[in-house]
Amino acid sequence: MDDAYAIRLAKTEVREAYRTGNVNRLLGVFADSFSDMSVGLPSFFGTEAKAVLRHRTKNLFSRYRADLAVTIISIQIEGPLAFDWGWHKLTLVPKKGGRPRVTRTRYLEIWQKNSEGKWKIGIFLDNIDLPPRMPPREVLAAMGHKRLAARHAGRRWRKTPA
Repeated sequence: MDDAYAIRLAKTEVREAYRTGNVNRLLGVFADSFSDMSVGLPSFFGTEAKAVLRHRTKNLFSRYRADLAVTIISIQIEGPLAFDWGWHKLTLVPKKGGRPRVTRTRYLEIWQKNSEGKWKIGIFLDNIDLPPRMPPREVLAAMGHKRLAARHAGRRWRKTPA
């Protein structure tokens, strides 16, 4: 099986684990001693990370029905490592009723091929996704996009923090 296909298949396991609320199915995709750098949470490393992930998702699945939509931008294979990045859109519907909560994050996963030839997530990192926007006109001009920068010169531009 092609390595990129194997990782896509594992990402399907992640999505289905959320859909079915299956903690063990989710944990099966992660390396035993992975690094978890999830947005808005403390980082955990090694066996502690997997124990914390089990605890967090068990609590999450007990309170919510979850739906995870995965958009993969790219998977790059580099020997026994692979880099996968894209977006996760998580919809949480309270089991006791209430409004769904939707969160969209950008993610980067570094996958490791284990001794059995299976791909596992070794490092997980995500952050909140922001709406796309044009670069500041000065950046466009510096990049040689003078016509595009001039076309946007009359529009209000938000100052981008340095």
